[in-house]
Amino acid sequence: MFGFALMASILVLTTACDKRGGDKPLVGKTSLANKPRALLLLFGERSDPRMIPLALLTDGKIRPITLDAAGWKEFDKSYFAPGTRLSLYQDGTAITDAVVRRGMWNGTDAPLYKLPGCQALRPLAAVTVDSSVVSAVSLELLATSEALPTLVPRAAATPADLDSARALAIRVAQHEGLTSAARSELDEVVQAINTGATPHPTLVGSFMERGSGLNGKPRHVFMLGDYVDSTHMYLQSFVHVPGDSVREFRRMIDHLDVTGDGVDEIAIEGWHNGGDSYLIFLQYQNGHWRELARGATSWCADRK
Repeated sequence: MFGFALMASILVLTTACDKRGGDKPLVGKTSLANKPRALLLLFGERSDPRMIPLALLTDGKIRPITLDAAGWKEFDKSYFAPGTRLSLYQDGTAITDAVVRRGMWNGTDAPLYKLPGCQALRPLAAVTVDSSVVSAVSLELLATSEALPTLVPRAAATPADLDSARALAIRVAQHEGLTSAARSELDEVVQAINTGATPHPTLVGSFMERGSGLNGKPRHVFMLGDYVDSTHMYLQSFVHVPGDSVREFRRMIDHLDVTGDGVDEIAIEGWHNGGDSYLIFLQYQNGHWRELARGATSWCADRK
């Protein structure tokens, strides 16, 4: 949902930007000196994918990028120059490079997209990926401008791990009020991912209304679970259900150790009805996954 909804959001945001404040001095502008490592997201169709910046990675932290119009053009020139190679990751492991075909602003050519009334556009790059390595038709992959240190290989999840994920997801959903009859009407997705949080895989499970119908008060549960030695079983380590006032939803994107502490961060998509998508990074702390950083919700970076 994130990749293609992200492209669609360019269209729905055409009236969302206000010129007021666009020329005001920017406080806390991000420094691009020495070209710090950037965290990026590749998305779209494999035949013509796109790359967007998410944050900077410095001193073991995910830091937001705060730039004005000139700053974003500087970012585009430095990070999205044609021929630039960007490291791609999947399931916590480096898989290949993406090569920039063109950046957001390419000399006298028109930018890759426009937002009327917006002066500080977040840049977008058109890239190429090796189709022999990346086989999926639709892509959502985390990337970095400079390769991360060599990652420690982890064992793949087993069918038994998926059974554990399914059992825990059912237990959590029941606790949140989703009966067996209700769950039978919903899409169920379970995964088991090796994050390094514990010697056991981290379990992922969700229940969501089928198709694109998110009308009324759609039912939804998203959960993560990790093994607890003292109980000799998996327990929930993160749970999200939509609130009554704002119906927000969550979906798994991928996981990667972006802070360099040996434990992967988990990237999930957040969104609500009629709203924009955004990425949330979760970090494992004291037996629970807690929000570490949240991406921007708008393609326009003008000050409001």
